[in-house]
Amino acid sequence: MTGERSGPGPGYIPAIDGLRAIAVTSVILFHLWPWSLPGGFTGVDIFFVISGFVVTGSLVGREFTSFRQLAAYFYARRLMRIMPALVVMLLVSLLASQLFIPDAWLSNSLSQVARFAFFGLSNVVLATDTDSYFGPQAAYNPFTHTWSLGVEEQFYLFFPFILWWHHRLHSGAKAVRLVAILSALSLLLCAVLGIFAQKFAFYLIFPRFWELGAGMLLCLTRERWQPWAAGRRWLAPLGILLIAAGFAIPEGPLFPFPGALLPVAGTSLAIMAILGGTAPRALGGRPMVAVGLLSYSLYLWHWPVFVLFRWTVGLHTLKHQLAALVIAIALAIFSYLLVEKPLRMSPLLVRWPRGRVVAVAVAGVLVAALGGQLLIAAHNRITLSVTRDRFAWYAEPGRALPLDLTGCVPVDGGEWLGGGRIATWTARCARGEGFTLFVPADSHGLAYSPALRRLAAETGASVRLYFKPGCPYLKLIQTHASRPRCTAWYDAVEKEIAARSKPGDVVFLPGLRVTRLANQFENDRDLIGAREDVVSDAALVEARGITQRLAAGGARLVLEAPKPVFPSPVFRCADWFNRANPSCHGLTIERERMLERRRHVMRAMSALVASEKPTILWDPLPLLCPGQTCEALPGGRPLFFDGDHPSGLGNDLIYADLKRTVLGVR
Repeated sequence: MTGERSGPGPGYIPAIDGLRAIAVTSVILFHLWPWSLPGGFTGVDIFFVISGFVVTGSLVGREFTSFRQLAAYFYARRLMRIMPALVVMLLVSLLASQLFIPDAWLSNSLSQVARFAFFGLSNVVLATDTDSYFGPQAAYNPFTHTWSLGVEEQFYLFFPFILWWHHRLHSGAKAVRLVAILSALSLLLCAVLGIFAQKFAFYLIFPRFWELGAGMLLCLTRERWQPWAAGRRWLAPLGILLIAAGFAIPEGPLFPFPGALLPVAGTSLAIMAILGGTAPRALGGRPMVAVGLLSYSLYLWHWPVFVLFRWTVGLHTLKHQLAALVIAIALAIFSYLLVEKPLRMSPLLVRWPRGRVVAVAVAGVLVAALGGQLLIAAHNRITLSVTRDRFAWYAEPGRALPLDLTGCVPVDGGEWLGGGRIATWTARCARGEGFTLFVPADSHGLAYSPALRRLAAETGASVRLYFKPGCPYLKLIQTHASRPRCTAWYDAVEKEIAARSKPGDVVFLPGLRVTRLANQFENDRDLIGAREDVVSDAALVEARGITQRLAAGGARLVLEAPKPVFPSPVFRCADWFNRANPSCHGLTIERERMLERRRHVMRAMSALVASEKPTILWDPLPLLCPGQTCEALPGGRPLFFDGDHPSGLGNDLIYADLKRTVLGVR
């Protein structure tokens, strides 16, 4: 029969499952209690070496008459090993995500990563569209962990070619040299990208291939080193020491290069000790093997469970941490017994031709991916969150306009400038005003998109909103000079406004000019420690220069005073299933406290307005906080989406006053 062994192969080795147990346990401990194992994420590197060794061993010594037969045999085994449990996890996690996770910046990569995870490409999305593996978006994405499966699945695309070459050459010396060369080039690429593009080094297959290649080389050269390893009792202790060193080193700029060298080298030595018969017996004992057999399902399920806890009741207390761990283990056991094991060992599938197994598996993945897309599309219909009322919660540019009042829908457009974006809204209908409103800002300008778009529709103004993430404009409590990565954008915006503006135009300057009390995620490093919002003399001098340059073409300036800020991200604390989350510290702030927080900033802004004749101050605080207590969610109606960005209804509330101010300053 095609694929039967005609030569020596490693076969099943219980202690390898023991290594898998160490790998998955370290990853889970790191994700649940990172202080207990700062480098526990390197368990994935252990998995990569094991995978390279085991997958190579599954084909070495087997007879194939053609590459097609080898590929069909290989892909049938891999698809039935990986995809059924993965697809079930993706669909269940997607359903739970649509029910419990609101749309927000914090979750905006969730759907895209999930879509591509069905096809083994989530690592590419994570490398190009999100923050790092250790950043907030990754921590709140139930599918972040699928990046490592993406690396493995991409490895499988060219793996059969290498093994076929090895098979046809019999001795395989050239194939071994090829794997060694590819691994060395991969390690070099990992080192280079680690300096210039760390996310790419972390997530992508090419800078990670060397880890899988290490396992391949161990298997392809096993007959040469195994006799030597039989008498080397220092291999296991040294391997364990290197793995432990990897677990002790926290994430940082030295990972994956050279940090991943420790777990890769340690795992390689441990495998040599196992095959040399000098590894500790406990590694192949029943408890370790049992966890190792469950390792794939444990890896699949622990992360989405932890993330869903993080979004809902929280993952801060020992009670919730243990509950999440128990649920993850239970789901892993069910997955192993009901999905993974039955399909992998199905007598029916064993009898089928390998090509048919591949075709059925691929068709099943496509159907599941379509089901996942339908779940994503149904978010607003099935979510249990109050944010399903998008009109109330989301300050989206495409929010419906009150056509009975505007009578006109503006033309939406966009341009690039200085590494940032310009959103434009131009009225279709001719109006009497016909001026341009320039809005340089960060996300706090984008949060006024509904009001600005409506202003264009009602007045005939052309609105140009300039935006670059992480580049607040005229923040005052921080200078532009303190953000050198934004310098080119700041300069481009000033030059563009100075060149385009004319008398009668208006420059609107919204922004967050006090330190926020809460971000969308916990433990924002920028919020650690007490601080007082003070405008330095240098910042005030810089601000005067900026406003003078912005007004050089004759435009008038409207400077926004600080709005209320709240101690909780409102959208994360408004539902029955998340309002008790430890990240929720209340949805109100006393008016007097807010006035005190902005006292220094208001004094500086008043001085700026007094010295710059074309500049006036617009204060939305009285509108958003009419009483002694500022409320983010008065009567269940959201005025703010998170701790400091106005909602859709917040835009409606301030619109008339903003319009009156903009038209009045002209």
